[in-house]
Amino acid sequence: MSPQEQQHSRGYSVPTGRPYALKELQANVGALGDRVTDLYEGAHPAEYDGVADALYIAFRTASALAPAKSYTGCAEHPNGALDPEAPDGWGRCLICNDRRRLGGRLHGARPAAPSAAAQRRTGYPVPEPPYSLQVLREYLRAIDEQRFHLTLGSADQDFVRIADDLHRAFIVARELSRPRGASGCSEHPGAPVDPDAPAGEACIFCAGRKRRAQRSAQTPEMLPRIRRGERRQLQRRFERPPG
Repeated sequence: MSPQEQQHSRGYSVPTGRPYALKELQANVGALGDRVTDLYEGAHPAEYDGVADALYIAFRTASALAPAKSYTGCAEHPNGALDPEAPDGWGRCLICNDRRRLGGRLHGARPAAPSAAAQRRTGYPVPEPPYSLQVLREYLRAIDEQRFHLTLGSADQDFVRIADDLHRAFIVARELSRPRGASGCSEHPGAPVDPDAPAGEACIFCAGRKRRAQRSAQTPEMLPRIRRGERRQLQRRFERPPG
């Protein structure tokens, strides 16, 4: 007997609101195919606005059908601030990580890492760039296939999977709907142009990243050490007036 049949045999009841939400999700996802079919490579960003809006509505519906997610993976602060510099083996909650850092400084020992469940990736996934129409269509094909298998008795994980894919597709459509810059950067399509960057490196974000990497790679110049009893000779900027 399958898990779904076991649920029904034990008196499984459909969660409140699921029939209406599932019907709405099916209708929203079904209409997305026609919107994307009219798009083409090089389409104007404004043509992606309607697709991004429809994807966000479908994502919100799917996320309501799926179990609530914790963005930090922390039972105490599920929607707290994320730690951008969390060490390996630690969770993502900034508040708890600050406590761990403070405890390590006070007691001189590295605090214990959280459980494996707390370390798993949380929140809704964001795909890596570059973003293109082909990537958007691949996500939509996977989403359309998943929706045909969704029923009122589908497992929670099925709703989590389609919500994650809808969020990925929404991010791609949102980035494609941003105004195109003259930088020609595939990673930051809407980035402004850096007037001081060399030819072929006009993206202001990529140019800034390159400058930071070059500065961090340079060895700082150390002044010669002054021996005891000597004074460093400094050149005066203005001559001292006579008298």
